Amino acid sequence: MTSSQRLTFPVRLEDLVALTFFLITLLLRIVFRGLEGQSINPADALIIVPSVALLLAKEMVHYFMAGKAGAAAPTEGAWDFIRPFWEIIRDWFPFLIILLMYYSLWGDATLLVVTHDRDQALMAIDQRLFGCQASLVLQRIVTPWLTAWMVCAYWFHIVNIPLVACFLYIWRPRERFREMMSGLMVVSFFGLLGYLLVPAIGPMFTMRNQYTVPLYQSLSMFNRDFDFTDFARIRRDVFPSLHVGISFVVWLYAYRNSKKLFWFLAPLILSLWFSTVYLRYHYMIDVVAGFILAPLCFLLANWLFRRFGEIKVSLTLPATWAKHLPGIPQPPEVDGAQKVEDGQ
Repeated sequence: MTSSQRLTFPVRLEDLVALTFFLITLLLRIVFRGLEGQSINPADALIIVPSVALLLAKEMVHYFMAGKAGAAAPTEGAWDFIRPFWEIIRDWFPFLIILLMYYSLWGDATLLVVTHDRDQALMAIDQRLFGCQASLVLQRIVTPWLTAWMVCAYWFHIVNIPLVACFLYIWRPRERFREMMSGLMVVSFFGLLGYLLVPAIGPMFTMRNQYTVPLYQSLSMFNRDFDFTDFARIRRDVFPSLHVGISFVVWLYAYRNSKKLFWFLAPLILSLWFSTVYLRYHYMIDVVAGFILAPLCFLLANWLFRRFGEIKVSLTLPATWAKHLPGIPQPPEVDGAQKVEDGQ
């Protein structure tokens, strides 16, 4: 008699990268809080556990709703209507997960591995490589209108990603879109690990007393943008600059798929990179690290996607469970006479 059934469903590379990040950060919380004699509290896993559950549930729902094992999908008529919307949600889900990855480091989570800020070390590297602190030097060109443009460029980061993603989703094969999603996941993975290994709060705070020209000008709408940015970002998100790293990766995918789109984005992307230092969010070494990280992650993500775009994961379920789950083939019924014959 069959005592169990195997359930095989696909896990996308995008989800696997996110799962790896969440499991690493959860393990770091357990280990380093244990070393400090602290017990892990529910807040430590407030984002991580639901995120992992969402990732797994998404693929499980897709498996059962689509009838992947060869059985008919439940309520075919309803599924025919839902399928296009479900596929869109599934494809765009990495955007939500990247946000959850970022905000899983809220509070003092970035001080788990290294327990003190590394701003002084980053400033020393800038001084050695460039002979100055760039954000201090840039005070010479600060004007209200340039500041307004820099704020717009900095916020273009939010528009840039879905702009290129929508272009790929509508006018290019879906695999190209998923390739970009994988690239975003990989660069976010390594960038967020950088926040853990090199925690820093940035020149806006460490050199506050050295700035003689304020960025808060008479344009009140941009002053409010500064306040919202400070509220919405996690405390230590400096090294490497993911504004540079992510935008560079997105720009590379734009170049790969449309030269016109690439050149259209050029002034906005270059302004965005400049704004990270002008607005005093990053040291120059953060920007350089973003430049180096982006093409490496672009190449790595493309290679991983070609090799492991979807990974088949097998689970063994008790036959009594599998019997009540849709989409799983059931063993053939054996009549009583056959059972007796088999017993002989």
